[in-house]
Amino acid sequence: MRLFTCRASGANALAPWLIALLACFTAFSALAADSSETDRAALIKDVKEITGPGSPGQVSVFGPQAFALVAGKEGKTASGVVVAAARAGKGRIVVFGHTGYLDAGVLGVADTGKLMDNAIAWSGAAPKPVLVVPKSKAFADALAQRGFTVAQTPLAQLQPGQVLVLSAHSLTEADVPLVAKFVANGGGFITASTGWGWAQGGKSLANEFLGNKLLPPFGLAISGGFVGKTTANGFAVGAVPELVHAGKALEAARTGAKLSKDDLAQASASLTDAAQSLPADDKTFLPKLRGLRSQSGVNTTPTAKSPVKADQLAARVLVSLEGRELNRLPPGQVKAHPAAASFPGAVPADAPRDKATVVVQTRVPEWHSTGFYAAPGETVTVRVPANAAKAGWKIRIGAHSDKLWHLDTWKRFPEISRNFPVTAEETKVASAFGGLIYVETPKGKDLGEVSVEFAGAVRAPHYVHGKTTLAEWKQLRDAPAPWGELETRKVVVTLPAGVLRTLEDPVALMKTWDETLDLIADLAAIPRDRPRAERIVCDEQISAGYMHSGYPIMTWLDMPPRLVTETHMHKGDWGIGHEIGHNHQVGDWTFEGTGEVTCNLFTMYVIDQLGGTKPANGRVGLPVVAEKFKNYTAGGKPDFAKWQADPFLVLAMYVQLQHAFGWDAYKKVFAEYRALPDAERPKGNTEKMDQWMVRFSKTVNRNLGPFFRAWGLPVTDKAVASIEKLPAWPKEEWPGTNGKF
Repeated sequence: MRLFTCRASGANALAPWLIALLACFTAFSALAADSSETDRAALIKDVKEITGPGSPGQVSVFGPQAFALVAGKEGKTASGVVVAAARAGKGRIVVFGHTGYLDAGVLGVADTGKLMDNAIAWSGAAPKPVLVVPKSKAFADALAQRGFTVAQTPLAQLQPGQVLVLSAHSLTEADVPLVAKFVANGGGFITASTGWGWAQGGKSLANEFLGNKLLPPFGLAISGGFVGKTTANGFAVGAVPELVHAGKALEAARTGAKLSKDDLAQASASLTDAAQSLPADDKTFLPKLRGLRSQSGVNTTPTAKSPVKADQLAARVLVSLEGRELNRLPPGQVKAHPAAASFPGAVPADAPRDKATVVVQTRVPEWHSTGFYAAPGETVTVRVPANAAKAGWKIRIGAHSDKLWHLDTWKRFPEISRNFPVTAEETKVASAFGGLIYVETPKGKDLGEVSVEFAGAVRAPHYVHGKTTLAEWKQLRDAPAPWGELETRKVVVTLPAGVLRTLEDPVALMKTWDETLDLIADLAAIPRDRPRAERIVCDEQISAGYMHSGYPIMTWLDMPPRLVTETHMHKGDWGIGHEIGHNHQVGDWTFEGTGEVTCNLFTMYVIDQLGGTKPANGRVGLPVVAEKFKNYTAGGKPDFAKWQADPFLVLAMYVQLQHAFGWDAYKKVFAEYRALPDAERPKGNTEKMDQWMVRFSKTVNRNLGPFFRAWGLPVTDKAVASIEKLPAWPKEEWPGTNGKF
């Protein structure tokens, strides 16, 4: 029986198609029984575990006919969806949270192939529907080998009952209405997207990603979150929390349902994710989220004194909606947000709004500090030469680039930095939160020295090592902006102005910072003259940990006094060294279990060479190593899993090698890795362990095979045999063992 008809005019009339589809799916949802549980059972039949390629992204699920298939970890207690599905009109859709799921290689890992088989059969409503795989011959061939028929059908000629397998990243604007019509008329669609990866280009997943123009009417969206694995290599497949479905979470928020702490965290995560993922023109779920604005007394101004927590569901949704809308406002409509006064801080009303020129050295890529600050809600005008207007530049407001949407508690507004593409000689920029102003330049586009004019900006404390005189600093440190920077060609440290105003003489301090970065470069076997400076930013709240690596390295507001104290930095700061070390790790010599360890080699080297505390005498000194080695090997056969799980136990082994063979051995091995041709680089953990043992052994001219095996590393017999003719390194010579210190 024909229950309804869906019509839309013009294959490329995207907006009318979405309106027509919305009406179509609303009618279908009202008439069709909720078959989600039956559908889910069919999709995960005989599937116990699937792989997790790379760092899987997240799928937001909110529609009445949409449901989660596989979930992983999101934050401490919540779950995030990595595979989801939905009935859509007469058709069906399955969405994977990483494009790697459409690679042929994953089909043979765990039950991933079985899930794909089930997804194809369910999507096509037949055991062996005809497939159309237009963008990946390798995946098409792999599916053909599994017994499926693959046709070469143009998208405009797809027929009901066929199943289209196509990455959301491969969609074009013209494809969206074609695929929507195909699905509504009874087609199957299997797609995948690594949302967070796409968003790294600085574009909006909600409003610019074509996958999120196609999927929301079906009750699904691609989000920018990560999903943590639940098994060693992927995801266990079983029951998923009910409130991973944002529609059900919204119902709990609207009705004030009493939820457990974990359920509140889950509902909060699901709603926040949906609010961030939906396009501005969504007519399915976004209006329902906005309906929470009718609730009174909701805190939408998160601060350290009045944070927004996971159990405040309405507040979480409304802050999320406000954040997405603030990022879309043109500069002329931006007003100061109430939370800005708390963080990053207010600008005095009487502070001069200056007009000045800054010279940008474009051979250096990424952020360029300007020494100026945009006051919250105020427009700053930026002028560049004509050639720079076509060079892919951006103007950034705000060094505090960490996004906190995934956290259980927001001590500041979760997203407070914003950038603007430079597409003309004049660009107007503004932020509701204000922030330091940067010029962002891409790699590989050297325009030489370029003068950039700013009007309407506030001067910030800004010291440039080797350029700013002490007399100039005595004046600049009192500049009215609430944040400022200490800059060298090797490092830039972003600090509250209140701390900078107490700094009398930054010369010795920044010389120490430069020495730190030079030592790290020496150990890493890279030139001291860096392509661009490392950046360290202090923040009210960061996205992960006490500090985290990246560009910029992020840390909390208890750090600034230490970062501007030369005596402290000269001794070497373990945390800062650890994070800079992360930025200099090389995957070829960092195998599973050593990710939080080999970065500490750089920390120890700085503390040794600059601070004068040898690794054998520090927090991982030889007495500590001896105790760890004794306890670890006391039971006989060493437990490699236990070794991998204890970073300071792992570090003990590296300390022994350093004490026995010195830092030069590490430098030589690291330099050897940097010079490796691609064909010789290790593939996988076993090869990484084998090469590390063999290359270090040959560098120090000792057979380290027995040493590595004493620590329980599963190096191969072949690798051990390759170094057995080297001079032995007997156990009595191992530092920290058998009483040898």
